[in-house]
Amino acid sequence: MQPIRSLRALALLIPATLIACSPGDGGPGEVAGDPEFGGTAIVGVMADFQAFNPVVNTAILTDEVMKHMLFTPLVQYDDGLEIQPHLAESWDLDDAGVTFRLRQDVRWHDGPPVTAEDVKFTFDLAKSEESASLLGSAYLTMVQTATVLDPYTIRFDFVAPHAQPLDAFWWPPLPRHLLQGVGPAELAQAEFNANPVGSGPFRFVSWERGQRLTLEANTEYPEALGGRPYLDRVVFRVIPEATTMLTELLSGAADLIGWTLLPDQAQQLMGQSGIDVRHFPSREFTYIGLNNERAQFRDAETRRALAMSIDRQQIINALLHDFASPGSGMIPEWSPMDPGLDPVPHDPAAARQLLAQAGWQAGPDGTLMRQGQPLTFTMLVNAANRTHQDIATVIQQQLQQVGVSIEIRTVEFQTMLREHRARNYDAVISNWTLDTFKVDPTPLFSCEQARAPQSANRAGYCNPRADQLMQQGLRSTDGGQGERLWGEFSQILQQDQPIIFLHWSDDLGAVGPRLQNVETDIRSKLVNAREWWIPADRRR
Repeated sequence: MQPIRSLRALALLIPATLIACSPGDGGPGEVAGDPEFGGTAIVGVMADFQAFNPVVNTAILTDEVMKHMLFTPLVQYDDGLEIQPHLAESWDLDDAGVTFRLRQDVRWHDGPPVTAEDVKFTFDLAKSEESASLLGSAYLTMVQTATVLDPYTIRFDFVAPHAQPLDAFWWPPLPRHLLQGVGPAELAQAEFNANPVGSGPFRFVSWERGQRLTLEANTEYPEALGGRPYLDRVVFRVIPEATTMLTELLSGAADLIGWTLLPDQAQQLMGQSGIDVRHFPSREFTYIGLNNERAQFRDAETRRALAMSIDRQQIINALLHDFASPGSGMIPEWSPMDPGLDPVPHDPAAARQLLAQAGWQAGPDGTLMRQGQPLTFTMLVNAANRTHQDIATVIQQQLQQVGVSIEIRTVEFQTMLREHRARNYDAVISNWTLDTFKVDPTPLFSCEQARAPQSANRAGYCNPRADQLMQQGLRSTDGGQGERLWGEFSQILQQDQPIIFLHWSDDLGAVGPRLQNVETDIRSKLVNAREWWIPADRRR
């Protein structure tokens, strides 16, 4: 059996831009000396938070705050992307399942210890169809049951042997004693989601929706997990206007920005005194979501022709300042399972031929028609994301050249998300962030998720052969076989184009001169928030 390539080796694939920005290299605002306790850091974010509940949350920033600040996940990744003990201090792994032994010194912020009952409670909620949990569909598809063996030992049994099994447990448990009266169907509306009690290095203080989130140091966090944070508080300020976000960093009113730092802003910040700009590979790709249930998108030929009409490289060069790479599918270049496919080529002439084969002919005004229906659709775009709006405008112009008419509709993000999840849309420009470093496309593309309401398969895509390959790929523990399976799957996906892959984004961020020892890498910009500090003479 061929071994699967170590994720530690993936660290070698990360460009030098990440290494050059590491805290030990002396960024523009870095000072010498030992870390000091105290101070408040201000973090600027463009969009508000969602639900501080790992079972029902779907927003990446909220997820990062939960995993690295508010809660204590079962496992964490180190800087080589290897799984390390965290709440689970050790485990026994076999083909049938895994037994975790939990630390006994992690406590909920209201006092009780975190136990195996909390872990099982969270697992059961995530696996319930009524909760419509992304945690259940993205992490736990290959985990069948959980059994509490004693207060600090829990056994998970697998559906079948499979690759990278420990990646399924990068999530924190919820407090059973506070939520046991809330059913799975009501969990998304639980008061807890806006006033959480966590178990991590920071405690929740307050959340003023649309304004700010305030966290404070947990002075009782176990020393074995790093102890109390250096900072007294971290305040996340919601700054929806991009120019204001930039001004806040340059004026010193914000210490860290990057959710979302736009490519043109990063370009402007390069060389600014005291500002350390970070860019590194991300787990996020940008795509055009297509509702495959709409008449104009039901056939793969039309969808593939649309993809061939888009000049990705022009978008990357002109709008993203080269802080991205063209997307060929949902397996990134840094993955050991990368199939090495070239992106769909920009070829408008071939796109026109493919559209003609699919039955589309030019109407009186030049717009393509099929059976009396025009090839027109409405594209939803996040009103707070200027880059996506610019991309939509360029795509609108490019598709017009082949006879396709698009109406761009900018909407508030949560409204866009609701319509996308309900499949009440034609097309949408969106991002997808891989929840783990494991290859698992089933949330987006499995037939089971296509049949599930409010699922992540918002295209409604179902291809039985692709389904079979996904299941075989997930269960393969042979590295060579896995590469072949995921390669064939990726080729089918590229032919079918259920969504149009645009690009894999670089993750962008910028750190001001006050904040020290900020690590930013493919895991998160918050990965070592517990170790951030501010020199006494730079505090407000």
